[in-house]
Amino acid sequence: MHLPDKLQEAIAEEAEKFNWLDILNAREELTDRYTHMQSRSKAFIATDAERCAYVIARMPATYAVLHRILGELQQRASHANLTIESLLDLGAGPGTALWAAADILPDLTKATLIEKDCALITLGKRLSAVSDWPTKLVVDWKSQNMEQVQVVGSYDLVILSYSAGELLATSIPAMIEAAWKLTNKFLIVIEPGTPVGFGRIRTIRSQLIELGGDMVAPCPHAMACPMPDGDWCHFSERIERTSMHRRLKKAALGHEDEKYSYIVASKVSSSQTESRILRNPMKRSGHVILSLCAEEGLVQKTVSKRNSEVYKLARKSEWGDEFSDGA
Repeated sequence: MHLPDKLQEAIAEEAEKFNWLDILNAREELTDRYTHMQSRSKAFIATDAERCAYVIARMPATYAVLHRILGELQQRASHANLTIESLLDLGAGPGTALWAAADILPDLTKATLIEKDCALITLGKRLSAVSDWPTKLVVDWKSQNMEQVQVVGSYDLVILSYSAGELLATSIPAMIEAAWKLTNKFLIVIEPGTPVGFGRIRTIRSQLIELGGDMVAPCPHAMACPMPDGDWCHFSERIERTSMHRRLKKAALGHEDEKYSYIVASKVSSSQTESRILRNPMKRSGHVILSLCAEEGLVQKTVSKRNSEVYKLARKSEWGDEFSDGA
């Protein structure tokens, strides 16, 4: 997975406005600030060089994760004859979710992006100026704190992508409740695929179930999360690194793997979620071993070559996929 070519070119043009050493230093400052951040009250990104470094370093991974989640959601919505025509992005940053949504959701006509950093909005608008999104898509950027968002009506899809963790833990429940009230059909919350990030997602999942939400993904049930202490539910997307991306991160590999945890909840009926593959399938000679979160909880399933059709599906399956043996 990689960013659209036009977006990559626009980011490269933004980088040319700065001395490369300034971008390198900005990225190191951002990394240090994120690692040691004690207070959420101050702005995470402080300078234009840091904004550029952030876009180079983080936009590809965030886009890949959103593209994967939205792709599965669009398939599910289509099968249920549901359309997603409007999007609200809370904590939109440079508009990454919009780029993924515009590529995946064919019925999207309205997008409202909430971001408190005015300069990041300006950067996001410059990047989106190169897009070839359909003319029917009306985009409205709003400079607002997502904890005090002021929008009219509800949206078919509301997204909080790596933004809940920017809030104080005590502020998250009120933010989720407000986001749910603004949701007409689907709500997506994404956090880093770490024990801490998953902890947030598990708590948010419980809250959404209490609010009456149906679990769409990745969960195949609305029971208490069965993940044991010391383990966490997370997934991974592989991203192709551009030369600029490698240069910024001082990386040798031409790819990186973005780990993430997420939840998709719904206010509308959609197709039943199948079991979810929680680890890389162990593909052996003559059989495949799958670690699954199933309707009955965590299970380990061995699929034998003797069951040829299911075996073919298991051989093709990957970590994070849904899986059904037809039983």
